[in-house]
Amino acid sequence: MAERSRKQNRPASAPSAQGGSSLSAVVAQGYFEASKRPLEILFFLLPFIAFYEYELARVLRSPDGLVTNEAHLALLTLFEAFEIQASALSLPGFLLVAILLIWHALSRGPWIVDLSVVARMFLESAALALPLLVIAQLVARSIPDAAGPMPAAGVEEFGSLPLGAQIAVAVGAGLYEELAFRMVGFGVLLFVFADLLAVPKKWAMAAAIGLSALAFAVYHPLRGPDGEVVMQRFVFFLLAGAYFGIAYALRGFGIVAATHAIYDIATALIVARAADAT
Repeated sequence: MAERSRKQNRPASAPSAQGGSSLSAVVAQGYFEASKRPLEILFFLLPFIAFYEYELARVLRSPDGLVTNEAHLALLTLFEAFEIQASALSLPGFLLVAILLIWHALSRGPWIVDLSVVARMFLESAALALPLLVIAQLVARSIPDAAGPMPAAGVEEFGSLPLGAQIAVAVGAGLYEELAFRMVGFGVLLFVFADLLAVPKKWAMAAAIGLSALAFAVYHPLRGPDGEVVMQRFVFFLLAGAYFGIAYALRGFGIVAATHAIYDIATALIVARAADAT
């Protein structure tokens, strides 16, 4: 009887031990690793996605069409090519949420979110946006025809939009440009160089950062009113693309998407303040 009792006690303690170990694993993982987990990224980006979708319906629709970044418009075009009704403008948002949920399910990580990690992700993203503001100022001062801080949002008429619409577009740029250029573009390039061509990992990473940065620069409006390419814009967007590529490689999608959005928001606020002062 004593032997039977000992055998029956073992299964009873297993579930609590497993749940405790899952929680302990998340806590012990550390901030820098936990902030790369897709579940933390999802919870971190959900407010950005919700705000953008709300403003998309409230502000960014017009009789002439949708005013937003080209990456979002490209996703809508892709849905239409597969005969998916893209009139629901939130489809790209659902796609991003689905990607993160599927990613987390495939990773088989615990379905536990550390909210302290999510809070620190915002602080880190805000801090990482500051060097990009400095880079923009350095480019503006060192290259002729500078026009001050430049948004990283791929919208030609960004500066003419109301401030609220600029903030919404900035958030959308962070989400969907980083989805296109870093999560997809960077990932494909890394796969080609590292896996297909067997290039050493560090050189494959450098190639992915450089080529995705070049694509990011070309994607943005580079021509001035006279139709000529403004070198200042090209240099800045190339450097911004490389900066985002490095941030993505080291810190993951959530951090780079929020850093991009916060930079664009800060730029919109700086430009609006300068316009009010004149």
